[in-house]
Amino acid sequence: MNPTYLFLRISLFSLFLFFSPAYAHNKSHETPKKNPPQPTHSSSSSSSSQPTHSSSSSTQPTHSSSSSSSSSSMPGSFKGSFSAVFAFGDSYTGTGNAHGTGSGHASTTTRECDGRQLVDFLCDSLSLPPLPAYKGTTSGNFKHGVNFAISGSMPPSSDGKNKDHAGMWSEFFENVQTQINGYNKVAQEIKGGNPSSGTAKIEGALFWVGAMGVKTYANNSWSSTTPLNKLTDLSVIHICGLVQSLLDSGAKYIVVQGLPPVGCLPLCLLMAPPLHRDKHGCSAIINAAVMIHNEILQAKIENFQRRYPSHSIIYADFFKAFLTILMNPSKYHFQEHFKACCGTGGGEFNINPKLLCGSHGTSTCKEPGKYMNWDGIHLTEAMHKQITDLFLHQGFCTPSFDQLIKKKIGK
Repeated sequence: MNPTYLFLRISLFSLFLFFSPAYAHNKSHETPKKNPPQPTHSSSSSSSSQPTHSSSSSTQPTHSSSSSSSSSSMPGSFKGSFSAVFAFGDSYTGTGNAHGTGSGHASTTTRECDGRQLVDFLCDSLSLPPLPAYKGTTSGNFKHGVNFAISGSMPPSSDGKNKDHAGMWSEFFENVQTQINGYNKVAQEIKGGNPSSGTAKIEGALFWVGAMGVKTYANNSWSSTTPLNKLTDLSVIHICGLVQSLLDSGAKYIVVQGLPPVGCLPLCLLMAPPLHRDKHGCSAIINAAVMIHNEILQAKIENFQRRYPSHSIIYADFFKAFLTILMNPSKYHFQEHFKACCGTGGGEFNINPKLLCGSHGTSTCKEPGKYMNWDGIHLTEAMHKQITDLFLHQGFCTPSFDQLIKKKIGK
């Protein structure tokens, strides 16, 4: 895509989002209209300030009415469908390939979350054990798959800003290539002993490509030094390079997540000027770039689908799933949708870019299950659980995850 054209799209789209009463999404990002959230988000007032759906909105997602605040992603709901899962992504999926802040839970000390993440609930639904991180996996321990996801880094510097954005994007690209290299080694080992059975194992496995680039886009909320129009195409190209590598190795069942509305994360809202917020209370500029990222990515996935008609390659709409919860948080048992659970204990968002979760002077909330956000950038276990349910059971994948399962088991 021409950089000048992309820049104009982002600029015009940002202006439209700012003045429009609701997002003008493409077909995969349509959302109901809603009133903007109240300026304060204390737990005592959250129930009254939560946005509500417009029942007459023609753009409201038409998903199963069975979607409820209690997740239907019950353990074993897809038992026997897959014997192995290979996961990729950033810190929203990573379970140990980079050091995280931890949360005090013995099993999650290398995660940037208070507990389980989407990939854990996915494995639960398949009746598989949690995936080992590639970094700590011994040779041959790939029976049920591996998690190659790498946590992004580049936290704010002491003044709350990142000065080396070129390094930030270089690291993003290197992380993607590192995951490709790691997977290629594992695939070679799987096929090494018995090429026939090894190929069958890869062909019968589920490959989950989680969100990639959340932190990278988030960092742009406090910097204008990185032109978004030069980055969107490049990030999608690298993600598609990963998908192509998986296909070349024999993968047949692949789920690719888009990005969530990064401009709705507390850390972005803290750094973005209030005048730049849209009617959802989120950063219009950041979300405009993310939506174009997702639009390009989904078009690429559709191209893969045409090129590999015998495969199941589906797109998981993280953006729409997230907004669906944000616009009706009480339905999913959330009271705080813009305030972080782990932070400095004050302010509208409970975060300080100089004192991120885990630093001295920070603390965690008493009921993380009522918060959508964990530390200003990452999601809580409760939010991961609800997102998983929307992906697996409520039609937020295209084609649906149920269709992928039926194709796998031959129905």
